[in-house]
Amino acid sequence: MTTETSLLLPLIPFVPLLAALFVALGETEEGGRQAAFVLGTVPSFVLGAVLAAQLVAGGGGGHPLILTAWGGFLYADVLSALLVCCTFLVVSGVGVYSFAYLRHDVARGLVTEAGSKLYYFLLLVFSAFMAWTLVISHLFFMFLVIEIATIAVSFLVATYKTKYALIASFKYNLLVVMAMLFAVMGAVFIFARMTTVDPTLSRIHVLEMGKLTALLPTSLALTIVACFVCAFGTKGGMMPFHSWLPDAHSEAPAPISALLSGLVVVVGPFGFARTVTLFAPHYSQVVVLAAALGGASIVVGILMAIVQDDLKRLLAYSTISQVGYVFIGIGLGTYLGVYGGLFHAVTHLLAKALLFFCSGAIIYRLGLRRISDLGGLSRKMPLTAACFFAGCLSIGGLPFFAGFPSKYTIVLALAKARLWWALAITAFAGTLTLAGLVWAGYRVFWGEESPKVAALAAEGRELPLSMAAPMIVLAAAVVLLGVYPQALYPVLDSSVRSILGLVSLEVAP
Repeated sequence: MTTETSLLLPLIPFVPLLAALFVALGETEEGGRQAAFVLGTVPSFVLGAVLAAQLVAGGGGGHPLILTAWGGFLYADVLSALLVCCTFLVVSGVGVYSFAYLRHDVARGLVTEAGSKLYYFLLLVFSAFMAWTLVISHLFFMFLVIEIATIAVSFLVATYKTKYALIASFKYNLLVVMAMLFAVMGAVFIFARMTTVDPTLSRIHVLEMGKLTALLPTSLALTIVACFVCAFGTKGGMMPFHSWLPDAHSEAPAPISALLSGLVVVVGPFGFARTVTLFAPHYSQVVVLAAALGGASIVVGILMAIVQDDLKRLLAYSTISQVGYVFIGIGLGTYLGVYGGLFHAVTHLLAKALLFFCSGAIIYRLGLRRISDLGGLSRKMPLTAACFFAGCLSIGGLPFFAGFPSKYTIVLALAKARLWWALAITAFAGTLTLAGLVWAGYRVFWGEESPKVAALAAEGRELPLSMAAPMIVLAAAVVLLGVYPQALYPVLDSSVRSILGLVSLEVAP
């Protein structure tokens, strides 16, 4: 690996943090808050894209490039840059979508003006600390900023301040904070053995993890893995650590549900890739554990999803199912598995954010979210119907949509690893996912028109532009990656090589 110092790296988290301070301290009207939000997120996305381009170009000789800053305290490989871009893409989409959505909630008395100001402040704070999570090399500090981002999200979940929203917020905060203590415990175990195993290792650094994993006693290594699985499995909403996820998704405003399902749960697989994946090549038990928990998450999640009448809760349980694919792929610790896991994390991020935006569009127009109250909505909301089905077909893994190549890669990785039982689980659950989501979409948009839908006026714009634009962009991305998945190959290939390079593996596909 080639390591270079970057002056760009520290700027990325500071831009949204400065915008958050402006929103908090300035006496701004709604337009001022919205402008500050855009100026705090779009430049960071551009900086992340520049960083990704620099990292994909590499350090010469085919070696992965690593960028550092502040004496190695900040660290970025292609995986970091990819997720930084995803972070600011999704946060920007959520913020723009919220311009009209939140104004509508203020008009209905669900949110106060002070609550609207807090909403944009928390979004910016979250994006800043999410970026810190992705570029901090020291594990203890990484866990600290994850906790700060978690607190910001928990306040966003409680935006409506209803009894159930406050309970869901508290539950999310409590479970994730407690889970991250397991990550700290795992890091303490590592730190306690570092100087005795290899005196040259001075701190728990991402670059040093790979050197250490093969030098630990098996019992200690598996204990550390169990701690990390508990921590990042909870953060990612994987079974059996998922109990916070359905409540938080269903009680939060729809844009925040998109943030939770599209982005927040990605911290789990990211932590998995930084820690557990480095143990997988040396301990076969790690692969079996990841496959078993991921398989259980896939099956139970989709079975729970298809019996839901609440549309947002259905999508939430679907997230539990889909993150199972991601954890299985990353947990294999092979080139093909990690590639497929990261690819599916990106495709799920796009498709699930799109689906929650669509559910928000329905709530915006009708104030309804129960499938039994809907039906025949495609005649009144054709754009929402088209976007919803694009998301469903991608999540279901239909060819020519983004979810197909990512799921297919994971299936190939399982076949190559000869985990036939896990392959059978993913194939069965994939079929069930496609059938369940399409059936739910049919009942909402093409079923018999319900009286409440019939009362909805058909004239006028279906949605404000600020809500329609993010939906169209995400739907286009879902189709583009389904038709041309090679677009992500350079970034994903470099990401996998940088991860596996830490354990000195042969990483040829």
